[in-house]
Amino acid sequence: MAAVPTGFIVLKHRREAADRAAQQAAAESFAQAWTTNKLASLTFTGASSADVAKAMGTATAKLTTAAHDAPSTVTVGKVSGDGSSRTVSLQVSWKLPGDRAWNYPSTLTVVKQGGTWLPKYAPTVIHPKLMDKGQLVARTQEAKRGEIIGANDQVLVTDRPVVSVGLEPGRADDIGDSAQQIAAIVDVDGAALAKRAEAASPKAFVEAISLRQAAYDKVKAELQPIPGAVFQDHTRSLAPTSEFARALLGSVGEATAEIVDKSKGRVRAGDITGLSGLQLAYDEQLSGKPGLTVRVIPPASEGTDDGEAKTETLFNVDAVAGKPVHITLDQTIQLAADNALKAATKPAALVAIRVSTGEVLAVANGGPNASGYNRAFLGQYPPGSTFKVPSTLALLQSGLTPQTVVKCPATLNVGGKVFSNAEDEVLGSVQFHQDFAHSCNTAFVGSSTRIDVAELAKAAKSLGFGQPNKLGVNAFTGKVPTSGDAVSHAAAMIGQSTVLASPVTVAGASAAVASGSWHAPRLVIEPGEAADKGTALPAGPVAELRKLMREVVTNGTAPGLRSTPGGPVSGKTGTAEFGQEVPPQTHAWFTGFQGDIAFAAVVEDGGFGAKAAGPLVKNFLTRLAQ
Repeated sequence: MAAVPTGFIVLKHRREAADRAAQQAAAESFAQAWTTNKLASLTFTGASSADVAKAMGTATAKLTTAAHDAPSTVTVGKVSGDGSSRTVSLQVSWKLPGDRAWNYPSTLTVVKQGGTWLPKYAPTVIHPKLMDKGQLVARTQEAKRGEIIGANDQVLVTDRPVVSVGLEPGRADDIGDSAQQIAAIVDVDGAALAKRAEAASPKAFVEAISLRQAAYDKVKAELQPIPGAVFQDHTRSLAPTSEFARALLGSVGEATAEIVDKSKGRVRAGDITGLSGLQLAYDEQLSGKPGLTVRVIPPASEGTDDGEAKTETLFNVDAVAGKPVHITLDQTIQLAADNALKAATKPAALVAIRVSTGEVLAVANGGPNASGYNRAFLGQYPPGSTFKVPSTLALLQSGLTPQTVVKCPATLNVGGKVFSNAEDEVLGSVQFHQDFAHSCNTAFVGSSTRIDVAELAKAAKSLGFGQPNKLGVNAFTGKVPTSGDAVSHAAAMIGQSTVLASPVTVAGASAAVASGSWHAPRLVIEPGEAADKGTALPAGPVAELRKLMREVVTNGTAPGLRSTPGGPVSGKTGTAEFGQEVPPQTHAWFTGFQGDIAFAAVVEDGGFGAKAAGPLVKNFLTRLAQ
C-alpha cells in the first residue's frame, strides 16, 4: 500500500478544522439570532429566513409574556456526524412567567451548501418533542392568595365564593337583547357587553360581572332564564362586605395591561392580581408564586379546536401559596365607620386610631361615588379650625393659659388681609378657653404674634404633621409652612394659608393629645410587632389642651356630641375654606377622642364641621357603643 503523503494529511486536518469552526460559527449565529429575535436576518438552507422566523415565532407565541418570545440563552455544544450534514448539540434556557427557569437539550442541523455551512430549520430545534405546526404553551395555575388579617387575628380578607355572570354568544337568540336584560339586572353597560359578545367566538364566556354569592342568590331567578346567560362559580379574595375599607384594601381581578407592563414579567395577561389598595401594594406577597405548566400541543386535529386532547407536559412547577399581610384594622370598628359614612351626602372620610398605640383601627371612605379613592390617607385638605389643636399647643407652650384674656372681635386686619369669624361671631374680651371652645378665628389670628412660624411648625410636627409615614402604605402626613410673612402666619394659625392635612394626620394629632405622647400611626405590621413607644409631649400644656377639647363639646361648637353613648367625647370642629368662590366653599371637619379611640372625619364641601362632620362621628361612636 502506498504511503499517504504527509502534506495531504496536514491539509485534510486543516480543512476539517476549518469545517468544524464554520459549523460551530453557523450554530453560534443561529443561537444569537434566536435569543435576540433576529432570525429573519439569518440565512437558512431549505427555507427562507422569513418562513423560519414565522414558524418559530408561532410555535413559541404562548410561552412567555414578552412581545416576541425568545429563550434567554442558547448554549452551543459539540458537533457530531460526518459528510455535508452535521448535528450540533444545544442547551436551551427560557425565563418563563414567575421567574421560572426551564432548561432542556436540543439539537440543530447544519448543512454545507455552496461551500458555506448554514443552519437548517426543523421544529425539533425548538424542542425535541415539537411537531411541525405544533406549539409550546405555558399556563399558570393561580396560587392560593394570602389573607389580610386584622386586629386580634381577625381574618378580614380571604377567599369567598363568587359567581361570574356572563353571556355565551352561541346560546343567545339575540345577543343585544340578552345583553340588555343582563345589564338591567346587574347594573352594567349593556351596549358594551353586547359589543364584546358579538366580537367573541360562539362558545366564549363573555363576563358581565362577578357577584358575591349572596348578591347572586338575590338575582339568580331573574338571570337564569335569559337566553345565553351563563354562570361560573369560583372564589375571590374579598373582605366581609363590599364596602369594608374598600378604598384601603383594594380589589382583586384580572391584571390590567398597565400592571402587566410594570410587573417586569411577574404578572402576565389573564392572571388574577391585586388591582388597587393593599391588594396591589402587597400583591407579590399576597399572590405567592403561581404554578406553571409547559405543554407541547400537536397540530390541530380533526374534531378538536387546538389539539390539546393530545398534549404532553414538558415542564411543571407547583404553585406556592401567598403569605398573609397583617394590619391593625379592627373589624367591628371598621364596620361601624363604614356604616356611619353611608349617611354622608358628599365625599367623606373617617379614620379611627387607638390612642395608646397609634394603631389605625378604621379607614372609611364614603359618600356618592367616593368609596374607591382613599381620601382618608391621601386627601390633602386645609384642616381649618382642627389645626387650632397644634396652634393651641404652641400658644400654651409660649406661656398663654386657658384663663388668659384674648379678644375675639368680629374681624381683624393683618397686613391688609381681613380675617373674620364664622357667622360673624363676636365674643369680645373673654378667656382663651372660651375662644377655643367657640373656635374664634380672630382670637387665634390676634395671638399669632405670641409665637413665630418656627414655633407653630414645631408644635404641629410634635403632633404628627409632616412626620415620616410609617403606615406601610402611601399616605399624606401633612404640610405646615416653616417660613412666611405675618399674613400667612396668621392664616396658618387657623389651618389656612398653605397648611394641608389628611384625615389620618388629624386623627393622629388628636390621639397624641389624648395619650400625652405622639405615636406614629401604623397600619401594616409584622405579627407580634411591638407598639410604638411614642414621643412624650409637654405634660402641662397637653393636659390643658385635653380640657379645652372637652369644653368644645360641653360648652362650645359641638353640642350635638354631648349625649353620645360610650363615654365623654372631646373634640374640635373645623370649617376649612378652599377654592376661589365668594363666599368661599368649605370642607367640614370634626376630630377628637373618646376613651382609647381618636378620630377625624372630613366632608368635602360640607360646610360647617359641627353640622356635617360632627353627626358622622356621633353616628360612628353610637354604633360602637351598641
